[in-house]
Amino acid sequence: MLLSFTVENFRSFKEVQTLSMVASNRHPDHENHLTPIPQDENKVLPVAAVYGANGAGKSNLVRALGFLRMLVLEGTEPKKAIPRQAFALDEETPREPSEFSVQFVQDSRVFAYGCQVDEKKVCAEWLSVLRGSKETTVFERATDASGKVMIQTGPAMAADSEWGDHTKPRELAKVGVLPNQLFLHAVGAMLQEADQGPLFRAALEWMDSVTIIPADATFQLLSRLVAQNKDFTDFAGEFLRRVETGVEELKVETSDLDKNVLSGLEPNLQRMIEDLPPGEQIALPARDGSEMLVENLSGMKVRLRTLTAEHLTPDGRRVGLPFNEESDGTKRLTHLLPVLHGGKQGAGIYVIDEIDRSLHPLLAKGFVRSFLENCIGSQLVFTTHETAFLDLELLRRDEIWFVKKQGARGASEIYSLAEYRVRTDLKLDKAYLQGRFDAVPPIENELPEWVGKIMAELHPNKAEPALALAK
Repeated sequence: MLLSFTVENFRSFKEVQTLSMVASNRHPDHENHLTPIPQDENKVLPVAAVYGANGAGKSNLVRALGFLRMLVLEGTEPKKAIPRQAFALDEETPREPSEFSVQFVQDSRVFAYGCQVDEKKVCAEWLSVLRGSKETTVFERATDASGKVMIQTGPAMAADSEWGDHTKPRELAKVGVLPNQLFLHAVGAMLQEADQGPLFRAALEWMDSVTIIPADATFQLLSRLVAQNKDFTDFAGEFLRRVETGVEELKVETSDLDKNVLSGLEPNLQRMIEDLPPGEQIALPARDGSEMLVENLSGMKVRLRTLTAEHLTPDGRRVGLPFNEESDGTKRLTHLLPVLHGGKQGAGIYVIDEIDRSLHPLLAKGFVRSFLENCIGSQLVFTTHETAFLDLELLRRDEIWFVKKQGARGASEIYSLAEYRVRTDLKLDKAYLQGRFDAVPPIENELPEWVGKIMAELHPNKAEPALALAK
């Protein structure tokens, strides 16, 4: 589980900013949301809802965590630049490294991992295990001005360590890694899973459990999931029926294609197909939920796997319609359903940008409520403009976060509703839209005077002091 994520000098984030999933001890509500942290008196939260005006930096928070995940799991190609994006509205920050760090729980252990990178090199990297107030170093890495990488193994990697056998990572540390690659990535890429050692394997498994879902993303393996996983298909059908989308069931139809269609693919995909071993197949997903299956069966065979949605006619017949003809809301919801299904199966961290995109407010709220009720052990971090989530019967105060910018050219700042004193009877949605927590666009200041007068008549009490709030 994610305990905290910290970012500095990345896109709109200049100073150190932290999103914490550790519960505040000052708010006793929704105790059923909390999960104990191993060997620690604190507890961890399952959800974080992140609000903010357009351009405030909400999506950059998602991108920052996704960037760290990419560096660990995919790495940087040799001699290629690290594609970090420093805070650009300052003369010094483009010359300074960007920093990313996470604290997380995996295999009943608490870890702290982080790195500093610029375009050319990994400037620093570290991994440690936390046990209460005690921190045991796994490794620390630094890169000097000449590009020489130095990796210092810590007590947790010692031959007689209680943390398990890390012989192979110790040997790799002696050899070193490329200046533009993380040591954690090198362990995952160069060592077999059995040779990685329990601490590195746990860190890599946790990073792999993080799923980043951009605002315009689709679940590209949806047709395969429907075709091969009856449990998911039944779950999706039941959910879509319950929320009255009109869809009774998802189906997959398969048809043959002329293999000449392969000539229109990108060169790298054509090379992958040419190297396909006999008897193997490769699936090329499409944004509409369909897949093109290429199989090497005594020559290439190409098939199209198309997702369809079955609807009922008034006389009870089932009619299959192409899934890509469904409404944007139905498609968006269906592409998010693997989050609910996967969250029920085991621990995972899902980060969704603009969860409410194309969804009715009640449906978006019901999605989050279903996650809280059914996905025990998983976590959901999402950005949103939808005020339906500003409901203390649904979320705790420390599960509600805001992002704002300091001034017209300022950097993004993250802060929690838990930092405010809020009356329990305060209508949070109205207070937020009135700007009491900031993180909203100052649109009324830009309106013509006559519009402002009308709005003042509609909201005569807006100018009165907010007595119940003090940061």
